[in-house]
Amino acid sequence: MRMDARKLMSPLGVLILWEIVARLNWVDPFFLPAPSAVWGELQKMVVSGEVFPHIGVSLARAVSGYLLAAVVGLALGLLIAWSTLVEQIFDPIIELIRPISTFALVPIMFVWFGIGDGSKVAIIFKACFFPIVINTIAGIKGVDAGLIRAARSLGAHGLQLWTKVLIPSALPMIVTGMRISTAMSMLAIVGVEMLASDTGIGFLVIDAQRVFATDRMFAGIVVISLMGFGLDRLARRIQGRMLSWHLETTLAGARG
Repeated sequence: MRMDARKLMSPLGVLILWEIVARLNWVDPFFLPAPSAVWGELQKMVVSGEVFPHIGVSLARAVSGYLLAAVVGLALGLLIAWSTLVEQIFDPIIELIRPISTFALVPIMFVWFGIGDGSKVAIIFKACFFPIVINTIAGIKGVDAGLIRAARSLGAHGLQLWTKVLIPSALPMIVTGMRISTAMSMLAIVGVEMLASDTGIGFLVIDAQRVFATDRMFAGIVVISLMGFGLDRLARRIQGRMLSWHLETTLAGARG
């Protein structure tokens, strides 16, 4: 309980300082509306029900792109770790595309998939794919060679070696990559909705900016923050369930 209270202190401190700055007019409220004003606008959006369709659309796009990236990234990562030939074929392609900004590919995605949900899912896929595939490869290749030799000496070979030793040992790295990608999915969907969309949280924020409704704009940003926070909490819970055996032996587990 004490630890939870400590975690609340820093955001509460920021909100109090922000409210004071706004109330004393140290910054023009047009540029920095008070948290109370933002909260009031957010309440209006919630009571009217306006915000929920936008949240649903953004989540549907983000989850679709994320799940597609997870399936392809995990499969390709395992194949690259398993086969030198596959690595030689795909590694140059991955390293050539990975440094390209996701939003630099937006015009191409719009040409290929149109300005509908297809292009948005493709953009999210690009943003989420690389952390998953890179962490999967690194996780498998980082398994202790001594552990592999020990498993082989006990008769583990082929598929059994992968399912009993390699994948479980690499799971912390794999899950970390998937957790990183949850944040990447939110970054990508909000950005692309701001560029070309008439629905979604990103559109809600940019539409408020167009009419200079800064309190509404900040309310949308708060919604984005809460969505990202919620997805991260969900990812952490799943990580804890999947890696309970691992956390017990780590510093994070020791800290409780």
